[in-house]
Amino acid sequence: MPRVYELKKTELEGTEPIQDLIDLTIHTAYVKFERINSLLLVSETEAGKTELIKKFRKNKGVYPRRRFTAYGIIKDLLEGQIKVLFNSPKILGHILVYDYSNVFSYKPNTVDSTIEFLDALTEEGLAPESSYWIKGNELESYEGLKGGVIAGINTFSFFTSGGRVRANLYKGGWFSRNMVCTYDISETLLTKIFDSIGRGEYRADRGFVDYIVLQLPMKRIDVGLPEKYAIEIRDLARELAEDYTRDLRPYKLKGIRLNKSLISLAKASALRECRGYVNADDVDRIKYLSQWMNLKMNHLKLNYPFPVKGGRGVRFVEVFTPREIKG
Repeated sequence: MPRVYELKKTELEGTEPIQDLIDLTIHTAYVKFERINSLLLVSETEAGKTELIKKFRKNKGVYPRRRFTAYGIIKDLLEGQIKVLFNSPKILGHILVYDYSNVFSYKPNTVDSTIEFLDALTEEGLAPESSYWIKGNELESYEGLKGGVIAGINTFSFFTSGGRVRANLYKGGWFSRNMVCTYDISETLLTKIFDSIGRGEYRADRGFVDYIVLQLPMKRIDVGLPEKYAIEIRDLARELAEDYTRDLRPYKLKGIRLNKSLISLAKASALRECRGYVNADDVDRIKYLSQWMNLKMNHLKLNYPFPVKGGRGVRFVEVFTPREIKG
């Protein structure tokens, strides 16, 4: 039976939309026939993005990394520290990167190799004719492997680092392969946060979760998308692509990958509620979250209009099978 999904309550008050974006992005690895989304979160320091990303590190198919290079990830694959989530097709899941600017802090040839690796991982799959394919036959079992990245970066590194980070984000169309979301905390919300700190509500004994452990299926599941909702999502993708383009000129987005990513998010929303089809609630959720799918640093709101559940951290994962998802 379908269920009403509830976000877990954290001490990071006001950041529920960002929590939901991370949550849905992880779920896209479990949606059959759709792209696995990557998410890049941009905010000022102390805006909660790193702590939120960390809370998801206990999930199946999620691999936290402070430092990231193509060589390092391949080494971890070969040593079994990172395991393939699904074999047919080959799906990795998601790599969590707490500080994305570190990816671009290496020598230029290392950065180029890493971007080439990320381009392949998030789109067509790993291929032997690439600079990161350094172990020959040892990597044959990983050919075609796909996955996603969820990363945070502060506004200084993204917007004002002499163009170095942004220039690397444009290489190979890497920017368009991410859902790039920016946000800020309004003065009203900031005051509310300070007040909650003064009352001691940030402490771990106040009913907040330590980890956000998701109820993930055992296999990838096909989710239907009615035509009327596909049209709404397409129109939204075009609007968002225009917004990104205005802020990125002369870099231009057509919105094709963005359209695919939004479809993945909508289907992930349905999957999360044990439904085999997208409905109006899923589309409304994605439309609401799209307020931060731009480079405008829009403020987070005082209240998130979707359920948030309290209680201490979940210590196990309740899984459901495809049979339990009915259209």
